[in-house]
Formats: sequence, structure tokens, C-alpha cells
Amino acid sequence: MNAECPDLSRSERRRFRQGEVVYLADHPGRAWRVLSGSVRLDRCLGDTREFANLAVSGDIIGAETELFGRYTFSATAISSCLLAPWPEGDGELTRDTMLQVLIASERRAAELMNLRCGLAMDRLRRLLAMLIGGKGCDSLPGLRDLAEITDLRIETVSRSLRELRAAGEPGSDRVGYGRRTEHAAGGPALHGSISLR
Repeated sequence: MNAECPDLSRSERRRFRQGEVVYLADHPGRAWRVLSGSVRLDRCLGDTREFANLAVSGDIIGAETELFGRYTFSATAISSCLLAPWPEGDGELTRDTMLQVLIASERRAAELMNLRCGLAMDRLRRLLAMLIGGKGCDSLPGLRDLAEITDLRIETVSRSLRELRAAGEPGSDRVGYGRRTEHAAGGPALHGSISLR
């Protein structure tokens, strides 16, 4: 699990399967734009991890590396995803570019707060809409991830999904039932993606 990370060119895109570790907290790296799919960001506290954020198509992850050189959160693909190095082009970060990232980050934080309050069915509807609204979403997260993102119990998510399926809610039939990806501290960063299912 502690494989060396190859050096990647600034223009290389990376594809991750559902459940693969994208990068780990406190490892050196770079920022990435999510081109398709979704990525879960977690805060690592000792041997445990807590849901911190969700990135979907168009979002930037790992922007803190532009300032600190290391990742603050651990990232895991919760659906198949494609990432591209960021910033694109000549790699210059302008004031406007950083303001756009800040505004998008604040918008995403508000959306995530909205996923953690209200009725269970409404939370899941909003999350499914966010996930399937993104480009290239061919799979959805498992029950445990959905439960942690929406701050619901797994049983509640399962029951609510059954009701959403019966009502023909878009995307409710694509939720995986696999277990959440667990990753050990000290594993490889983005450059050596692994699956720990």
C-alpha cells in the first residue's frame, strides 16, 4: 500500500473507479477538476474518518495544495470519475480564478448543508439530483456513503430508496449496495490509485 507515486505531467487526466482512493490527507499533491462522476472528501482523525465534502462534475478538489503543498482531506471516488489537473492551460492562478473557486466552494457548502436537514426523502432526492445531474455519472454511491452524506441512518436510506424507486424517482435504481471504501492511514496519494474494498 505504500507504493511510490509516479510523477505525472500537468496535462494528464486520471480515471478512477468507484471506491478507489484518489488521494490521502497530509500527502503532497496538486489540485484537480472533477470532469465527471463524484468524489467524497473526508477529514481524517486518527484511525477514523468523517465526511467533510462532496465534489461533482466541475468542482475543484485539492486546491489547498496550491498554498500548502499537501492535501488537507482524503478523497475517494464514490462513483466512476475522471479528473484533470487544475489549473488548466498555463497553470497560472489569477485572482479571478481563485474567486471563482471560492464562490463555487461556498455554493457547494450551502448545497451540502441542505442535504443534511429536512425529511429523509427530500434529502435523498436532492442528493440524487446533484449526483445524476453531473456529466458522466454511470454509478451512484453505496448506502453507507449516502447515509453519511445526508446524516441519516443506513436503514432510513434503504427504506427511503425503496419508496423512491416505487415512485419512479430518477437515479434511485442506480444506488450501489457495496460497503464504503475504507483506507488505511499512510497509503499512496493520487498518483498510485488503489482500491481497498
